[in-house]
Amino acid sequence: MPAEKQVEKQNAARRTTPGTRKKSLRGQIVSERKRRVRITLIMFAIVLTIIGLNLIFDEAGFIRYVNLKKEEKVHEQNIAKVEKEITALKEEIVEIKTDPFQIEKQAREGLGLAKPDEFVYIYSK
Repeated sequence: MPAEKQVEKQNAARRTTPGTRKKSLRGQIVSERKRRVRITLIMFAIVLTIIGLNLIFDEAGFIRYVNLKKEEKVHEQNIAKVEKEITALKEEIVEIKTDPFQIEKQAREGLGLAKPDEFVYIYSK
């Protein structure tokens, strides 16, 4: 038993030795700092992941933005087509109002009118 007591005293002396105590305390501080840095980095990565997913998949996210841009292009094409039709119809209106040939053509085709010495044949479908 005395040998066991001596071993315990030596172990206790090693634990309380100033040099070993500083190393273990320093090691604890370093490991605590590393742990805090790891936790901070993990939290930062989680926050960035959540923000990134919201930017991509949210109602106002990137995917919605791309779909809206596609719709905008389709609508712009439709607007351009309708504007061309409007321009063509305006030109046709001006021609009908000013050109006597167009006036006669519209009267003959649209109203079924004829000159005094002509006959109009109407076919039923």
